[in-house]
Amino acid sequence: MPKAVSGPPAAPARPPAPGGALAAQGRLPLAFMGLGLAWLAAATVLLAVQPTLLGLPHPHPHVVALTHAWVLGFLVTVACGAAYQLVPIALGATLRSERQGWWHFALHAVGVPGMVYSFWQWDLALLGHFGAAVGIGVALFSFNIWRTVASAGRRGTVARSLWLMAAWLFLTVALGLLLAANRFWHFIPLDPVALLRTHAHLGLVGFFLTLLQGVSFQLVPMFTLGEIRDWRLADAGLGLTQVGLLALAPALAWHLEPLAFAGALMIGGGLGCSAVSLGRALRTRKKRRLDPGLTAFLRGGVGLCVAAVVGAVLAFPGLGRDVITGSMAYAVLGLLGGLVPCVAGMMCKIVPFLTWMRAYGPRVGRGPTPAAHALTHPHLESWGLGLLQASAVILIWGVWASSAFWLQVGVWVLTAGVGLFLTDMLRVLRHLWARPAVAAPMPR
Repeated sequence: MPKAVSGPPAAPARPPAPGGALAAQGRLPLAFMGLGLAWLAAATVLLAVQPTLLGLPHPHPHVVALTHAWVLGFLVTVACGAAYQLVPIALGATLRSERQGWWHFALHAVGVPGMVYSFWQWDLALLGHFGAAVGIGVALFSFNIWRTVASAGRRGTVARSLWLMAAWLFLTVALGLLLAANRFWHFIPLDPVALLRTHAHLGLVGFFLTLLQGVSFQLVPMFTLGEIRDWRLADAGLGLTQVGLLALAPALAWHLEPLAFAGALMIGGGLGCSAVSLGRALRTRKKRRLDPGLTAFLRGGVGLCVAAVVGAVLAFPGLGRDVITGSMAYAVLGLLGGLVPCVAGMMCKIVPFLTWMRAYGPRVGRGPTPAAHALTHPHLESWGLGLLQASAVILIWGVWASSAFWLQVGVWVLTAGVGLFLTDMLRVLRHLWARPAVAAPMPR
């Protein structure tokens, strides 16, 4: 892989820790990617069976279960797997503890389905048990990332975003556990719906946007052979997003509308700064043609910027809009129009590389090997990712118009897009089992 410009030169990497080679070969990230794909299929089936769930108020238990299937099951799982792969690459350091990563995987694999089932049945006692498993796994993930960042000795936008995203994920899960306990014992004298919105924004803005504002400046130059020539806008974008979220979170919890609006404006401004900085990097690229995965990643970024504008409008004091309908449309825009294309596009770059590294890396110098990009099928990627993002437009209209017909059409389009995308990913992953034997090395 070509190296991207990601800030000041890295400190010399320390010798690999025991087991570090296994993580470097991609087994841990691939395990998370595979689990994430399973959740993408499950979450799509759940929505396909009951498309009218999107017409329900967002605090409804079934809507909460569906949201966690998509966000915690698919998006967070894939993002954590990507982090386990990208953090060592971005920082020039070995992951501090692969063993903690595997414990995280096990706890996540058990805890998330239990949480989704508990939400669906609204069994708060059971939710506490499975939520605790997910929380312990996230704590291991965050501690692992913090130690890796600290040991690398690298500073800059990418390193700060990686440290911060781990902190926000930890806080998001901790608040989620607190909210579950509060619904059981009722000890927090605040509006539970407002607290739910706070929890959602801590995760979506704090974890996902912070992660994307860092890894974008690693992935995009890496895969387009471009460079970041001025980091000031990227730094400003990350800083504005963090300050904005610090204002938005308490404002949502305590219904402080002017502060919420100010926080939403700062988050939108931070995304704008990051977008301008990334656009400048794209203009320096040597690889002029963008593949479907990278195109979807960038389109998802545009969707997130639009969602930030819509969020600021919804936060405007005294606007007098339909809060439930507007909030659901905003959620669909942010998830299916923004985050899902970003994460799916990122997978189209990471999964083939990890698969190639494990399946064909040992054959380099011993025989012919395909290029990593040759494992993918561009037409499947293009149609799958295109239909997936197009479904967001139909579903937003269905939610806004309260139309069961358009919700059903949107879910059909989404299901078709997800099906094509999964087909492409599975055809890539089959190389892990269908790879040719490695020839024995020549004697010296």
